[in-house]
Amino acid sequence: MVISCKRFISVIAATALLASSTTQAASIPANAVAEYWGQNSAGAGGSGSQQNLATYCDDSTDIILLSFLTGFNVGGLPSLNFANACETTFDGTQLLHCPTIGKDIKTCQSKGKKIILSLGGAAGSYGFSSDAQATTFAQTLYDMFGGGTHKYRPFDDAIVDGFDFDIEGGGPTGYAALSTALKSLSNNKLLITAAPQCPFPDAMIGDALNNAVFDAVFVQFYNNYCTPSGNNFNFDTWDNWAKTVSKNKDVKVFLGLPGSPSAAGSGYLTFAQIQSAVASVQKYSSYGGVMFWDASQTYSNTQVSPNLAVAVAKLVHSGSSGSGGNPTTAGTSSGKPTSSAHPISSSTSSSPVTASPTSGGSTCVKNGDSCPTNNQYTCSGNSFAACSNGKWVVQGCPSGLTCFTTTDGSSIYCAQPASGSANTCAASSGGIVPASDSSKNAPKPYKNNRVQAQLSVVSTTDDEWSAVINARRTDLKPFGSQVVVGFALGPHMSLTEAQNGKITQSGSKVTMQIKNPHKKSMDLVFTIKGSIANGGVFIAPSTSGMTFQS
Repeated sequence: MVISCKRFISVIAATALLASSTTQAASIPANAVAEYWGQNSAGAGGSGSQQNLATYCDDSTDIILLSFLTGFNVGGLPSLNFANACETTFDGTQLLHCPTIGKDIKTCQSKGKKIILSLGGAAGSYGFSSDAQATTFAQTLYDMFGGGTHKYRPFDDAIVDGFDFDIEGGGPTGYAALSTALKSLSNNKLLITAAPQCPFPDAMIGDALNNAVFDAVFVQFYNNYCTPSGNNFNFDTWDNWAKTVSKNKDVKVFLGLPGSPSAAGSGYLTFAQIQSAVASVQKYSSYGGVMFWDASQTYSNTQVSPNLAVAVAKLVHSGSSGSGGNPTTAGTSSGKPTSSAHPISSSTSSSPVTASPTSGGSTCVKNGDSCPTNNQYTCSGNSFAACSNGKWVVQGCPSGLTCFTTTDGSSIYCAQPASGSANTCAASSGGIVPASDSSKNAPKPYKNNRVQAQLSVVSTTDDEWSAVINARRTDLKPFGSQVVVGFALGPHMSLTEAQNGKITQSGSKVTMQIKNPHKKSMDLVFTIKGSIANGGVFIAPSTSGMTFQS
């Protein structure tokens, strides 16, 4: 074949253009640290104050998720909230105009950082009633924050690297269509990520994750039963989804953690625990790194020197589970875990009964087996076992319940599983061993036509208990300024504290009036604490008896 010089040059140019398009496709850095930024959560908790965006574009952070775009307003202008980082609006509108953030975006990108705008979050009101709405909104997002043009561009000429779906309520409709439309508009150059909670599948974004292309998931392993410190940690479930279900077989799964004790109601890990958790998940091919809520927390957290952000970055970037530069441990914080602006949830424990272990765990034992420590408790399939005089004594959970570890890993409780009762032990020639996936059952969630919630038991002793209630709206209406939550406690139990709430207890019936920290929000997360009299066992609220009124 004879090709003219002009034709040959054209072929080369077309080939080069194709190669350029391929190399410019969106990609997630390997062994990355992702930080949410924008809500000044440490400032709200009193442990630090959020600095400007460019401050965090250093060697400790690879991906920054701007949080949040809180209102979708299809057909109109969206709503933004960046706490103290931007408070001015375009004339005649309620839309924030943030030129300083725009300059910082370009500064960070010049250093190789990925800047992603996160949609949703706890505060605000959002959701779609159809795929058509989501597709329309994709064009608005692309025009205002991507490579398109719009009269109002909050970050001026800065272009974000992608969009994150931190969907904490409002239902699952439209998010697969939104991802697909954004990928199409940008010729696959925009990163699309999501922040599901660890219970699988996520009630809000699970459908989209299965039916559209995502580049990463920042799974929130906190404020839920599946934290790394307990025995229901389910990173392997998310890895399996990435390999077998996801439309993008190169999707990366991040270990999402709170940046300090005040960043979440439960699930905070010390640096030593983070080292252990990272070591346990690095073996999975989908592992992408660690995500934190949020930058203001990790950079002000000096429990490890010089701060948690630096220490974890050295650990993650090294690609190993080593010491990450041997950071030294500073004093521990006395701060009490509180609700984050970032948590989401989907399931709840039902009728748990707990013993009071000095250390939790899950194995399969039988009566008379030797045990190391008196008063230690462990799950043994559907039962739990107590160590007494050097021997295990096995007791069955009440009918229909199975054994779980508390989220801090120090104790165990019995609860109704989400489906079936598969948390069993199987016999083998070597004795009693855990059956397949014996620790992967989920506690049954509370559900009605407007709310889905999880009660995660954090810890128990002989005379006290603590838990986190994590509720989300499943319709497009947000929670109001006050939410009334009711349930029944078991015998010999009292509720002594409810975060941001007033308590009324009459017999076993408890009513809590919880003040919503946001004017309106799609989720509500708060801690509760109580006591147990007469050496009784802990019986937490059943899902069938729980109520939410907003």
